[in-house]
Amino acid sequence: MRLDTTLPLVLSALSTSGCGPVREPVPASEQPASISASAVPSRFDGFEGDSIAAFWLPGDYGSGRYAPGAVSISTEFARTGNRSAAITVREGDVEQRGDSGQRNERAELDSGKHPFGDRDFWYGFSFRIPPEFPVVDTRLVVAQWKQTKVSGGPLVAQRYRAGIHYLTIRDWSRAAGVRRTYRLPAIVHGAWNDMVYRIRPSVGDDGIVEVWMNGDPVVSHEGPTASTGGEPRIYNKIGLYRDRMAEPMTIHFDNYAMGDGFAAVDPSRFDRGDASVRR
Repeated sequence: MRLDTTLPLVLSALSTSGCGPVREPVPASEQPASISASAVPSRFDGFEGDSIAAFWLPGDYGSGRYAPGAVSISTEFARTGNRSAAITVREGDVEQRGDSGQRNERAELDSGKHPFGDRDFWYGFSFRIPPEFPVVDTRLVVAQWKQTKVSGGPLVAQRYRAGIHYLTIRDWSRAAGVRRTYRLPAIVHGAWNDMVYRIRPSVGDDGIVEVWMNGDPVVSHEGPTASTGGEPRIYNKIGLYRDRMAEPMTIHFDNYAMGDGFAAVDPSRFDRGDASVRR
């Protein structure tokens, strides 16, 4: 497949806008106690059943989330328990044209829209990229957080392109929410990785995006994290969103959670035998 010319731009962005020292996120033990469990809907899917959890939006929701057969329960790999979700995108799946006019395709699980409500949203999940995964210079998003009625790309996106693992955050202190880029730790193919996100969507300076990978703080961003031009609702999707290409891609996901703090969503909690909410 012919590589495009955008990789130098990615490398340049990583070297100028996200690779300096970052403020260490507040330890989980010191997170605010005022955010109650009832304030943020608690959702969890350990993918241990015969189907995905009921809260996931259907594949044909809206303009489409995933094609029939793109999401399956796998017994081949699991972060904990015995199963995980295998998500596969194939050429032409739920094809659309992005804001740039580029044809794209997707296979994503969408956990639904939630009002901002001046609060933090916590998300956790594990993912595994297989050894045979194609490493190509094609846009690929594996997790994204979007604001309703806001165009121009997600508020926050975890990306993997040409072997580079990085995060983009739209900085709404600048015109049109200019994208800032942060380098994330390298992905070892065939290994599970645990992600925890703390996101406070806000049009003010109190907005926060903090990220942990495999228990380590890796990104901390402060400032406006939402647009005044959209609706005050956020939604998260995990899976594969990419520019069109012929070769299929599959990623496994496990232990997806939304909750009221780090401990509630940390995928590693299940290493300690906490099976109380596994499904």
